[in-house]
Amino acid sequence: MTIDHFSNYCLGVDVSYYQTSIDWLKFQEGGVRFAIIRASQGNYLQDTCFHTHLQGAQQAGMICGAYHYFELNCSVSSQVNTLKAALGSQDVSFLALDVEQYWKSWAKDLRSQKDNHFSSQFISQSSREMAERMRETWQKPVLIYTRASFVSEYAPHMSDWLPEWPLWIAHYPYSSTRKTVNWEQLKKDFAPPIPNPWLPQKCSGWKFWQFSGDKFSLPGVNHSPLDLNFYNGSLQDLQTWLNLPLTPRELTFEQKIALLWQAHPQLWQEENHHG
Repeated sequence: MTIDHFSNYCLGVDVSYYQTSIDWLKFQEGGVRFAIIRASQGNYLQDTCFHTHLQGAQQAGMICGAYHYFELNCSVSSQVNTLKAALGSQDVSFLALDVEQYWKSWAKDLRSQKDNHFSSQFISQSSREMAERMRETWQKPVLIYTRASFVSEYAPHMSDWLPEWPLWIAHYPYSSTRKTVNWEQLKKDFAPPIPNPWLPQKCSGWKFWQFSGDKFSLPGVNHSPLDLNFYNGSLQDLQTWLNLPLTPRELTFEQKIALLWQAHPQLWQEENHHG
């Protein structure tokens, strides 16, 4: 049975300076309704494309959030200050904390070595402190971005508090082969083959699902695969969660026909009579 994700969920993207040039109107035409844009990383990097991406997405009418990549090597206070500097006076509807680092040294050949790993307790304590500081500082919803396998393998202590937070879960149920498709092909042929992402232990729900990884290249961005996301509900559900004004619900052609039949029962009665 085909799962109709693109009707059931609201579609969005997350981007950073890896996507140097974006045609946000093409994204909007393709059905993208929200964007989560990297603002900063650790205590040393402010994303050079953040303000340009934010302005473009907002001008295209998208709901916008900003995310910070959390680095365990940097103090929480210094990372809050870096995020402050990155955001400046820009307004976003929500924030997200990207929690996926478990290594002390960034050298790839060292990442599998246990003595190069931070403890589960430290990852849990530090990331929770950062999330709480973000929520207190900006008074906006704060998502925790992570994946079930990360929590299970490197930070099981996070399961003690993750159920209390809105989750942005990474789970890619595709092969690693990259595809170049248009937006209609994506919706017709490449919906995720599962209804929901895998969740960390003790968690029962999710707000956002990053479902594509680096799988798809799509119109509106050059040369860089795009991270695609669903909000767990309609655009109006997302607007309600963020206390934003509601826009009229978008209907598919099939839904419009169904409503037409419901509003004018004499049409199908006449059709049946003549048939």
